[in-house]
Amino acid sequence: MKKYSRIPEQLIYKIWEEKQFSEVLKTSDGTEIEILDPGSRNNDKAGPDFHNARVRIGNITFTGDIEIDTFHSDWRAHGHHLNQRYNKTILHIIIADNQTSGYVVTQSGRHVPTLNLSKYLSQPLRQTILTEISKIGEDEIKMPCSEVIDEATEEIKLKFIKELGLARYRKKCDRFLARLKELIVLQEVNVSEPKINHDFHKVIDERTFKTSDFENAEIWQQLLYEEIFEALGYSKNKDIMMKLSHAVDINFFRKIPAENFIPLAESALFFISGLMPEASKLEDETTSEYIRDLYENWEKIKSNYDGILLNKSNWHFFKLRPQNFPTVRLAAGARLLDRIINKNLFSRIISAVTSIQNNYKLISKLRDLLIVKGEGYWSKHYNFNKEVRTDIKYFIGLGRADETIVNIILPILTVYFEIFDKRKLAEKVLSLYIHFSQKESNHLVDEVSEVLNVSEHKLRSVYYQGMIELFRNYCIKQNCLECEIGKKVFAN
Repeated sequence: MKKYSRIPEQLIYKIWEEKQFSEVLKTSDGTEIEILDPGSRNNDKAGPDFHNARVRIGNITFTGDIEIDTFHSDWRAHGHHLNQRYNKTILHIIIADNQTSGYVVTQSGRHVPTLNLSKYLSQPLRQTILTEISKIGEDEIKMPCSEVIDEATEEIKLKFIKELGLARYRKKCDRFLARLKELIVLQEVNVSEPKINHDFHKVIDERTFKTSDFENAEIWQQLLYEEIFEALGYSKNKDIMMKLSHAVDINFFRKIPAENFIPLAESALFFISGLMPEASKLEDETTSEYIRDLYENWEKIKSNYDGILLNKSNWHFFKLRPQNFPTVRLAAGARLLDRIINKNLFSRIISAVTSIQNNYKLISKLRDLLIVKGEGYWSKHYNFNKEVRTDIKYFIGLGRADETIVNIILPILTVYFEIFDKRKLAEKVLSLYIHFSQKESNHLVDEVSEVLNVSEHKLRSVYYQGMIELFRNYCIKQNCLECEIGKKVFAN
């Protein structure tokens, strides 16, 4: 159990040691259990919870270790099935009933019976424990190597994490290049995104692309627009934000007059997204006036749009902070579109990377180009008719700007400089990624870096991205023996 669970650990140990059970214990398959000796507590960080226990299961007496987990699935989630320290386990105890089988399997291949302890507790004890279990979040970070991570040196951990960070970066570059090729072909066949057929990707696969095919600034602007909008959606709304950017492409926004771009772009985004409310359902005058302006602006430009309209039901609002509501994100998107189309954002980014040699000054410049201050209606509201308690100072702040630089700007620049054979600039961008230090972290990286004991390195982007890659493609998939860290810690 140890560090994995928030349930009252000492209480569970006491119940086991003092045999505070309401009836005869039985394994999950119904075999009776008699505790001859509960064993001695393991006070070390690693290994089963009790050593040298003696337990009679059916007619056979076993001597060995006892492991207590919250859930049956924790045995694998915590890496016990890979850890030789658990090979002497004779009984696996769980506190919550989510079993998939009546046993677990050790690293040596031996089956260990499972006991669901909650069935044998008095009602008050059982309720106390189950209440605590219900507080455990679904997004709790579980890493199989948590108990044995010290078996790997910091050098081994950082080396592998860096490799993953670089691989993750390369995958983004490859994805962006593939999308650019799609955009080139879409322009050639003059077909809008939702109408493409099954032969589309076959055309791309068979087509030979030349450097000159990528000289059209419009495809780079479209790519930047799509990726920024997806990022603005965060995890809950990224798919629908990407769908929106495909439905209403950069050409539509190019037709909007520059002098009144933001209000007109906002009206388009809110109508096409399906988030525009009915004017008759509004209460306060500020919102009513803003909505009237949106309706009037949409009337001016809607004849330029013949694409799909999205539905409000596709958007997620639940458990979002006010500044992360899709309404506020779209307001930010309108302002970034203005920069992309009317203020030559992509060209200014390329110019900055080309001309600024000092990395600190370059990063500062890139941040300035992406940070968006709060203004107007959406600095005081997070939804139509819903005011914020404190004004939203930034639609896109420093943390989100850094995420955009690392995940979007730098990979796009790498692709751009590689396509046009500017190798030194491509190397400069990659070096910037490797040495870039973000200002903020997130929950996942905080937890992973703490488990790995590398927290002091977590803000370096290459490690930050590497830890995300590690967790998503190794830890939660339990690919421990394909992981260089897992190979080391589970080898002994």
